[in-house]
Amino acid sequence: MTTTEKHKSQRSRRPGLVRRLARTLHPGHAHGYPEGELDHGHVAPSTPGMEAHRTCIDYGPDGIEETEITDVEAFFKAPRPECSKVRWIRVVGPPDPAFLNALGNRYQVHPLALEDLIQVPQRPKVDEYAEDAEHAYVLIIASSPRRQDGHLVSQQVSVLVGDRIVVSFQEYEDGLTNRIRERLQVGSSRLRTSGADFLMYCILDQIVDHLFPVLVDLGDELEKLDEMVMNDPDAQQMRAIHEHKREMMMLRREVWPMREMIQSLRSSDHAILSKSTRMYIRDVYDHCIHIVDMMETYRDAITSILDIHMNMMSNRMNEVMKVLTIIATIFIPLSFLSGVFGMNFTSSLPGQTDPWSFTIFAVACSVLGLGMVGLFWWRKWL
Repeated sequence: MTTTEKHKSQRSRRPGLVRRLARTLHPGHAHGYPEGELDHGHVAPSTPGMEAHRTCIDYGPDGIEETEITDVEAFFKAPRPECSKVRWIRVVGPPDPAFLNALGNRYQVHPLALEDLIQVPQRPKVDEYAEDAEHAYVLIIASSPRRQDGHLVSQQVSVLVGDRIVVSFQEYEDGLTNRIRERLQVGSSRLRTSGADFLMYCILDQIVDHLFPVLVDLGDELEKLDEMVMNDPDAQQMRAIHEHKREMMMLRREVWPMREMIQSLRSSDHAILSKSTRMYIRDVYDHCIHIVDMMETYRDAITSILDIHMNMMSNRMNEVMKVLTIIATIFIPLSFLSGVFGMNFTSSLPGQTDPWSFTIFAVACSVLGLGMVGLFWWRKWL
């Protein structure tokens, strides 16, 4: 099974999981997190290769500690390490109900937030929860498009941000957070000395920055396609144009809501977001605006290439029709003469007994044909 097929299979399994989770969430709980354990008897068996990979990174100015989460209950009951100023829980793959139940109980996450974490795909958005100061958090749903095997694919990235806690969910591993994890290893980095909201900013910044290589590749392909259309247009190029047009529509569908989401986050006054982090989010918003401008430019370029392709194909067809029309026009009088002198009359047609009659007829047809070609040339029809 290829990576793309796994993603499609993973997406097709999510609605049932959402319904199963919704049945287990207690709607009237005081803090809005699941009451009791999820019913594992109704959970469909997992597909090989689709198990979630859970990692916890505790870090602070004094150190960093990374652990794999295997026993969910034991993990949430264990105390944090002494160096832990911020705890980052990374979930790659479909989260299982047991983990979501434990996460909701430990951090008192609202059932709607838990549902948003596993409902894929969704429109990028930001939701704020502030039932009390101790359990205030922000839920961010983002999209991370990238190129895979020459095609545009996208995964949903969900980030739950609270006081000293960040929980991120990805559909699959694609190296999105590798740069962040490298920065965490540097003790003097700003990331190690900042709070959970700055980690959230770094994740959003990586999502937006990953769009630039996608647009650069798309721009290079459009430039090559433009040269090919100008030199030798064909039907294969038309298919390539429509493929790029579909990719641009998909990219636009993913990025435009991202811009609105980042703008809402930038203007938010939620207690989780500090003033300094809002300034960094403003920089992410500027990058997103730049990406939107590039998308609009490429969309106009695709439309222009499509128009040029249609015009070039039409001009080629017109040239072919012009040549065929000229040939047919030249042969109209020649066909008339050959038809007249080919009639079966013995004495009424002149030159029937002259031995030079065929030669004279051939020369006359040649002169007539060359004269018509010269006339077309003089009239600039050729």
